[in-house]
Amino acid sequence: MENISIILVAHNQKDLIINQINLLNTLNNISSDSIIIVDNYSSDGLDSFLKAQNKFNYIICDEHIENFSSILNLCISEFVLDTDILVIQPECILMPSAINTLRNALDINKKIYAVTPLTLCNGYNNINSLSDAIAYSFSHTHDNNSLSKIMKPLDNTVLISKKLLNTSEPFDNNLISSEAVYIDFFIQNILNDNFTYTVNNAYQYLITPYSNYYYDNYGNKSDHQNIKDKWHTNYLNANPNYNLIDCIEADYQKPLNILEIGCDTGSTMLEIKNIYPNSNLFGIEINPSTAKIASHIANIKIADIEDNIDLWDGILFDYIIFGDVLEHLHNPSKIINNCRKILKKHGKIISSIPNLMHYSAMYLLINGDFPYSDTGILDRTHIHFFTYNEIIKLYNENNFKVIKCIPVFSTTKLNDELDSFIDNLVCISTHKNRQLYEAFQYVTLAEKID
Repeated sequence: MENISIILVAHNQKDLIINQINLLNTLNNISSDSIIIVDNYSSDGLDSFLKAQNKFNYIICDEHIENFSSILNLCISEFVLDTDILVIQPECILMPSAINTLRNALDINKKIYAVTPLTLCNGYNNINSLSDAIAYSFSHTHDNNSLSKIMKPLDNTVLISKKLLNTSEPFDNNLISSEAVYIDFFIQNILNDNFTYTVNNAYQYLITPYSNYYYDNYGNKSDHQNIKDKWHTNYLNANPNYNLIDCIEADYQKPLNILEIGCDTGSTMLEIKNIYPNSNLFGIEINPSTAKIASHIANIKIADIEDNIDLWDGILFDYIIFGDVLEHLHNPSKIINNCRKILKKHGKIISSIPNLMHYSAMYLLINGDFPYSDTGILDRTHIHFFTYNEIIKLYNENNFKVIKCIPVFSTTKLNDELDSFIDNLVCISTHKNRQLYEAFQYVTLAEKID
């Protein structure tokens, strides 16, 4: 395939790389001379395999694991000659014709410079093998040829046009993990109104769980600090909160007025716009850096909501969203009450609030500890702490009817000690409700009572 360079970066994934090479040719008619393979300090014989062939370009990092950003920049400078680049995770197999579909979606006239496929994984629609995924992709290729704006590639496979490569800053060599590199690069481009898009009829199959060696072992602490220093925020959020979005109950074509308070970078609002294209989106954010990003998605005001919540004269909202915000406020009850005057009749508030009764916090408390951290239930910036009962009381006391209060559970598997600990908590409590200790947070939908 002409005018495309495909980059595969691997660490101890020799078998996946060999499989990937074969399937790129079989499923997408990719020739070997389009492929660039980077052996990032492997010990499984990938280097010997690469040296023994003469079909594709390769780089061997044999001294230590290299930054993902440095690898991409080196590949582009050494091997990419005015072509689009497709970066693929070794674990992801692009379905038949997916690369053509992605390339056809690029459109310089519409400023569509970067695109990514939808990911199929085991368990989704009865898919349990590569052949299942291929069959699914064939039967759904023409189902939905629309594009959805996203903050960054969600599963790290992305086709980037030569236009974007030529007009953007290089990938930041200070960043190590693919997660941090992509967040930084693609959000930087949002500031120029260059969004990434999911192509909804191009598919890839996740053949095995991701190997997060960059992030888990080498990049976490350093990347976190570099992002914090560069973007003046504790972290850059590029993922929409579907727990909040799923609480919106309206026809998809309805012109809703939606306000998100503490909207951060605007990732949740961006996905709301994908689902509700006629919605009018507004946001309040106290951090000027993240508000600048969100301003490319919605009508944004930089403000402290404890000073003023009514910043749009005459506009009434169908929904007001608080995503992990109320616990940061000095007087959350006052803010909930103030929302009444800017909500429509039967207007609703959607919120997510951490649960102080979660077993992890209870375990620390009962042992005399209360260690604050940058994120989580014991976030050092939390001013108020809530339980299920306190959340219900917050809304009831301000004349809101709680329609839903949905527990969200941690994906961490309980060991025997913690399982027994929760049993003991239930035994000594009056409510006898184990769920109150297992819920990490609650997502609440509350309707204004007129």
